[in-house]
Amino acid sequence: MILLVIICLFCILTIRRLSVSLSEVRKANQMKTAFLRNISNEIRTPLQVVGGLAELISKDDLYLSKNEKKTISDQLNFSANLIATLLDEVMVFSNAGNGHALQDESISPNRLCCRCIDSHVTNKSVADGVKLVFRRELSDEFFIKSDRHVVELILNKLIMNACRFTKKGEIAVGCNCKDNPDKLTIYVQDTGGGIPENRRNCLFNWFENPGDMNDEAELDLSIAQKMAMKLGGIIHLDEHYTGGTRFLLILPVKNGLTN
Repeated sequence: MILLVIICLFCILTIRRLSVSLSEVRKANQMKTAFLRNISNEIRTPLQVVGGLAELISKDDLYLSKNEKKTISDQLNFSANLIATLLDEVMVFSNAGNGHALQDESISPNRLCCRCIDSHVTNKSVADGVKLVFRRELSDEFFIKSDRHVVELILNKLIMNACRFTKKGEIAVGCNCKDNPDKLTIYVQDTGGGIPENRRNCLFNWFENPGDMNDEAELDLSIAQKMAMKLGGIIHLDEHYTGGTRFLLILPVKNGLTN
């Protein structure tokens, strides 16, 4: 009788362990599926830019000035670097590499913001009539030291998130050093419907609790937060903003410089 009880207890514990293991496997598979679907959607934006530029320069009657050639070259490099950084993060997520090796570069926040806005002008997820605008608050001669590709990737995710939920009005991007002293604040604000109160505390927790597998916005924000932390920064939701949604990317500015 005692032996039978022991065997039953062993079987129950084994079944519980297997159930937990299966649950973890299902969760991991769900996360990978959602992550890859997200990357697949996100990579289309720079690919569309590359395709559009390829079609443009293929025209027989096209003559370009030196500045126009440089602009096209910059856009192509921007798109190529964005795709490369996205693929690096896929490697990290699949445990097949260490991901993008951080670089220490001089970055003009104004130029970076404008470049990211330009990359979304032809984005099909931008609703008709919604304007993408840049708010200039810093001098163009202001630079910081950080990894340009990662900052671009984070900012693109925040802009993409705003595009999803803004059906009218505008999406504004800007940067300053006054919102958070001694730090650079890059903000993306929109005139969308805002974020429900019950979702605000879990915006960046997707990797810990995937929950609703259709919520790609929270997946994007979770990835963006992890990448911001790589740079020594953080993303906050502006709780005081009432015109829609406003996200703040806060980065160290101790290496900031002006030319």
